[in-house]
Amino acid sequence: MLTSITRRDAIAGAILFVIGVAYGLLTVDLPNRSLPNTPGPAFFPRLITVGLIVLSMALLVQSVVRDGGDTRRVRPDKFASQSLLALIFFFVYLILLPYAGFLAASVPFFAVLMWLYGERNLLVLALSSIVIPVGLFYIFRLGFQILLPTGVW
Repeated sequence: MLTSITRRDAIAGAILFVIGVAYGLLTVDLPNRSLPNTPGPAFFPRLITVGLIVLSMALLVQSVVRDGGDTRRVRPDKFASQSLLALIFFFVYLILLPYAGFLAASVPFFAVLMWLYGERNLLVLALSSIVIPVGLFYIFRLGFQILLPTGVW
């Protein structure tokens, strides 16, 4: 019999799979760019669709294949407050992003999320919250040639 967390994983995997398929169907008619060696308008939607479908299938398969020895337990109080705080910080991040820019807004955002989800080593927290946004910034700027917000401040 499925435990409550396994059942939640299965439901979440099924819902995310349906969302991924629906998103893929909505973006199937996007035009391709005729310039060589450049991603067209359909590149990122297809990438997102494939990623969402693959990850939701992995979650579904994991929840079905997992044996009954799953000892994870959900603590609703902590999980709910953690999720609410993460959501609040995400909205604050979205509000600050156009004004502060990607790097200035992302570094504290990553630090807060990592702290919320249990990282207590200050060196790891500081380095990761700087290296991850800087890495993403340069991947998008140099690799994909997509400019992220630089901010007005």
